[in-house]
Amino acid sequence: MMGPEGRRRRPSVRDLVDDVVVELSVRKVRALLVVGAVALSTGALIASLGIAVTAAAQVGADIAAATLDVVEVRVESLADGALDTSVFPDDADDRAEAVDLVASAGRRLDLSEVYPTAVARSGHAGAVPTPGILVVGATSGYLDAAHAVDDETYTFWLDRPTAQVAFLGPGAARDLGVPLDGPTSGLRVWINAVPYDIVGEVEPDGPAALDQAVVIPYAQAVASARSDADARMLVRTLPGGGAQVAGVIATAIRPDDPARLEPSAVVSLSSLRNGVSTQLDRLAAWIGSILLALAVLLVANSMIVSVAARTSEIGLRRALGSSPVTIAGLFVMEGAVVGGLGGLVGSGFASSVVVVTSILNGWDPVLDPLHMASGPLLGLAAGVVASVYPSVRAARISPAIALRAD
Repeated sequence: MMGPEGRRRRPSVRDLVDDVVVELSVRKVRALLVVGAVALSTGALIASLGIAVTAAAQVGADIAAATLDVVEVRVESLADGALDTSVFPDDADDRAEAVDLVASAGRRLDLSEVYPTAVARSGHAGAVPTPGILVVGATSGYLDAAHAVDDETYTFWLDRPTAQVAFLGPGAARDLGVPLDGPTSGLRVWINAVPYDIVGEVEPDGPAALDQAVVIPYAQAVASARSDADARMLVRTLPGGGAQVAGVIATAIRPDDPARLEPSAVVSLSSLRNGVSTQLDRLAAWIGSILLALAVLLVANSMIVSVAARTSEIGLRRALGSSPVTIAGLFVMEGAVVGGLGGLVGSGFASSVVVVTSILNGWDPVLDPLHMASGPLLGLAAGVVASVYPSVRAARISPAIALRAD
């Protein structure tokens, strides 16, 4: 026949939950603070991951729009150091534009870097050249590929070798004192004492960077430099076509010797997006993990204080027959409940942060259901881990000593 001790029923999970709810309702302020700490930490982790995913998607889209559709082709130096006077064929622009996925292409030679140039506003003898002005030779296709002009009406002049015309960047026009806010008819600049009629303005931004430049016909720049070894071609492709075009453009331009040309390295859009996403995810995970670890320490500290404050209660429970396992289970359950509630609140907090951050930055929010659903699980895990030491400490308290604690 079993005695009362043998017939004592082991507390169920529901009993432990009921005890935890009663305890939390008695100590509401402490419970709210602990739940808030877990909510902030798990919410910060999930929000940082969500923002990282959203930012990665936006960065990938921006890069695809601004970079992956541009390929630059440069001249590869000869192994013996000899100077090749003609690398790009005369119809290089047409050959490049004949490639699938290519929208526009053109060549450029920075004449000021390879040949002495002096730009002046006046052609009179003794006119002082304006410093800091770059002379650039370009084809009309280059300005098109670089999106360097709003109005392409007069860019065809750049394809005429004998045309004495020039386009000015805003910075160059300002330094030279040339007004570009009205008709340019009759306006001139002198390059090495040769007059050039101004026919338009180029944009300062974009890959061309022509703010301080005077743009003249490409053929004239090559003639002055006596070589196109320092020239380069800019190829504008359809969105996302940069990687494919980079692999064939040299052969399309110089099928006889494609090794003379070196296209810029362009990674595929999917690889670039994966790389950006991976880096941002790692950063977010590290930040969130640190916050979660701090939350675990905070919850553990709070529960240790709770164990000390409830020493008499623990002694009474032990005196009434509760086993050390039951006492430990009570505190583990408290940590699990607090952590789960905090994680649930943290998921809602994270969703709001991701949406608000996206709206403020003009992004399209990306909410991963898996990330949001992981909040309660993260909080539960954090609460259980934080309660391990306090629960073991509570289970080891001697009933006799506990009852005399007060």
